[in-house]
Amino acid sequence: MSLLTVTKKSAAFAFVVLGALALGAPASLAQVGSGAKGGEGFEASVAQNTGGPYGLEKKVNEFGVWGGGSFSSPTLIGKTEETRLAVFALRYARVLARGESLAFKYTLDAVPVARLSFPAFEPAAPPGAGVVERRKTITAAGLSPVGFQLNFRRRERVQPFLQTSGGFLYFGERIPDERGARFNFTGDFGGGVQWKTAQRRAWTFGYRYQHVSNGYRAQVNPGFDSNLFYVGFSIFR
Repeated sequence: MSLLTVTKKSAAFAFVVLGALALGAPASLAQVGSGAKGGEGFEASVAQNTGGPYGLEKKVNEFGVWGGGSFSSPTLIGKTEETRLAVFALRYARVLARGESLAFKYTLDAVPVARLSFPAFEPAAPPGAGVVERRKTITAAGLSPVGFQLNFRRRERVQPFLQTSGGFLYFGERIPDERGARFNFTGDFGGGVQWKTAQRRAWTFGYRYQHVSNGYRAQVNPGFDSNLFYVGFSIFR
């Protein structure tokens, strides 16, 4: 099976996950909300049984910051080994729908700085002496404007979640070399835990499988995969 076939199948799987979260979750949550009780009595019941001050209600806005890095580089989609990725991002999220125990969010991440490190091979001196390996580190900035997150146990202090998002990174130079591209697409999926320390504050501890690719828009497209672990802090308004 060719790399292109594997990449296409992996991308299709990611879109299936994204679509399931985007389309299935709001419908399910709406069904839960409408099927429990009707009218003002239901709203009063929700207000009296929120399970403490930690509940995520519809239309709540979240503003946060997060950062993390990778310690290993799988090759499920991309083929570059020994990749290292560090990301610092600003987050906006909004609760689109919620049910008895679930909250469905839209997320947007602005990435002012990211650093990608990977092995590079260059001709050794003198000419004809072979090649030498060194690590190449390139800085980028970007945006992930399409993202979704599904929180479980939305009324509790500790809320597990699943998430996925897509966007782009623009690098300071072509990656992996002059045959590559500066503009690269990004896609990720993962999960974690959101720990609400107060009604309007929370810490996030998560993992995401991060993929970086130029989408075969250049002469070479090695693809970079990372197991990215991150920590974040958010406030809710």
